[in-house]
Amino acid sequence: MSTAADELCRALGLETPVFQAGMGYVSHGRLAAAVCAAGGLGVIATGGEMSPAELRRHIEHVRDEAPGAPFGVNVLLPSGATDDAVYGSPAVIRAQLDTCFAERVPLIVSGLGDPRPLLPEIHAHGIRFVAVVGSLRAARNVASAGADAVVVQGNEAGGHVGPTGTSSLAQCAARELDVPVLVAGGIATAESVKAALGFGAAGVSIGTRFLASEESRAHARHKQAVVQASENGTAVTRACRGKPSRALRSPFVEAWLDRDAAVQPYPEQAAQHFWRARAGCIEGDWEEGFFPAGQCSAAIDAVLPAKQIVEGLSSLVVAA
Repeated sequence: MSTAADELCRALGLETPVFQAGMGYVSHGRLAAAVCAAGGLGVIATGGEMSPAELRRHIEHVRDEAPGAPFGVNVLLPSGATDDAVYGSPAVIRAQLDTCFAERVPLIVSGLGDPRPLLPEIHAHGIRFVAVVGSLRAARNVASAGADAVVVQGNEAGGHVGPTGTSSLAQCAARELDVPVLVAGGIATAESVKAALGFGAAGVSIGTRFLASEESRAHARHKQAVVQASENGTAVTRACRGKPSRALRSPFVEAWLDRDAAVQPYPEQAAQHFWRARAGCIEGDWEEGFFPAGQCSAAIDAVLPAKQIVEGLSSLVVAA
């Protein structure tokens, strides 16, 4: 294990520098608890709409199934929404943050917005904060504002993405930032974890590989579509939420690939099509749904227990 990875694990109380990414609808308490119990960092995703009561239930589940283990809650911070928005309502986000504070969760993870105004409040509650960013500029900004770690997410990742590839972003961030850097995007194997640490990163944040786990809440059709996907089986589109997001090439995604000029900005596009994320992830509606997934789907050939996934990803990480 590299020095940076060892320091991250010691600071957070982890056995391996593997974070399970927050994935809306997909990563709830069951998956997060399984990852935590295996020695990684499990993350509960609030998906921009989870109620405080539901969030508390997932927090309780993690604490029951992985007693004493560190875990995180992913809270999205999109700008531009109003309180009646179907996705990212400020009132809903505020309630989620207050629940995290009341429950004294160990760590909050956030992307899709500017977290800097909230950092003093988060730290005042004794909670660590990890920012997820898609550019070096954003990484610099959150690091200088006091983020405890930064996840740099490359264009290969599933879900919301920026324009820069994982390798270039990871190398630049690890070299420049003074806080721990984790790498996300295109990581699904032990070899890719080893490569990320070789760039100087402290750890990895992995979504799609855990989406195709037994504990993931994703519909079986979503998981199997990931397993069956080729290296060209995903595309980036703004069709679902008005923000760039990588997903499997379902009929909905294919229908919008040549119509980007017709996509409305967030939150208008989300008001019309956000329902498709649930239709895909939870209901498995291939014709109408939206199925986030990364390019590393091509490297995934089976749905496995989360414990086995964590162990496989960590198999080339040698203790210092």
